[in-house]
Amino acid sequence: MMLKLTRHRLSIALTLPLLGVMWLLFGWNAWNGDRDGYELYYTREISEWGVEVGYGYLNVLGNQLGLGFQAFQIAFAALTLGLLWRYLLVQTRAPFLSLLMYALCFFALDYVLLRNFLAFVIILQALVCLFRGGLGGRFMYVLLILLATTVHQSSFVYLALVIVPLQRAYNIWRFLFCLLAFYTVYVLGRNYLPLPASVSAHFDYYSVSLKSSLFSVCVHALSVLLMGLVVVCERRDILRLRAATLREREMVFVLNINLLSLFFAVLYFESEIFIRLLRTLVFINMLYCVNALVLVRRTYFFIFAYLLLFSAFLFLYFIWPTAELSLQPLFFRNLILG
Repeated sequence: MMLKLTRHRLSIALTLPLLGVMWLLFGWNAWNGDRDGYELYYTREISEWGVEVGYGYLNVLGNQLGLGFQAFQIAFAALTLGLLWRYLLVQTRAPFLSLLMYALCFFALDYVLLRNFLAFVIILQALVCLFRGGLGGRFMYVLLILLATTVHQSSFVYLALVIVPLQRAYNIWRFLFCLLAFYTVYVLGRNYLPLPASVSAHFDYYSVSLKSSLFSVCVHALSVLLMGLVVVCERRDILRLRAATLREREMVFVLNINLLSLFFAVLYFESEIFIRLLRTLVFINMLYCVNALVLVRRTYFFIFAYLLLFSAFLFLYFIWPTAELSLQPLFFRNLILG
């Protein structure tokens, strides 16, 4: 027991220098693909932010405090990385490995997408509340998701997760019936009920093709399938289990979130922006896999398969295509590094 405690404290201590490096790279970055746009928007009036007034008020506050955009970015980096670190300390058994995984697979794009990154770390705090359960936990989850929506409006769809069960996994046959019924109603409804003009215009900004939509659906389905195998290999009776221990609740929680996420698949046909939902799901799953590495299990095959496959997916699909606008500026357009 003492050995495990010592290792956990060492893991927490090792996160600090890595977090410091990430703060330096993020906060003192001088240019990236979205930097000019965010700097231009920094002087906007609050009335111009529409629904996303949460991020707008941060900009207004920074201006009122007399901060230039670079100083605002340094403070913003501290806020977002601090919230990410809090989540890792609360939810992970290996904080350093978890942060390292995030740094390698997610950070190079997140530091560019300021609004999305802030909404993402707020959603993580919401998931902590949801996992605690009870009416209070679910109420706080809803409030935090609404807060995240004022930063990035796509966060609104996460409200659907408020119904996720914490004690038992979904009955697969009932779930599949509901899923197919939902897909049918959605497809029929979209043919007769057009989206509001403002929503449609926002979706059109992130154009989507049938090929990319089908690819996203297939990757999402593969992610859910692999995570199901990861969980089932640890507890083969997970579909009949009533969770009693913390670990059992973790397994039920991640399995149900993956299953419920399949309802989001229709959104990939609406706009390219919803690929970020898959990215968030992959983060939750990879974090679960990193946690599982420190446990005694029957097999680690599907854990390593998920980590390797989706690390490659994140790099090849998100990071490599935008490397000149994200990865390269992270290291070569820094005010301190020169």
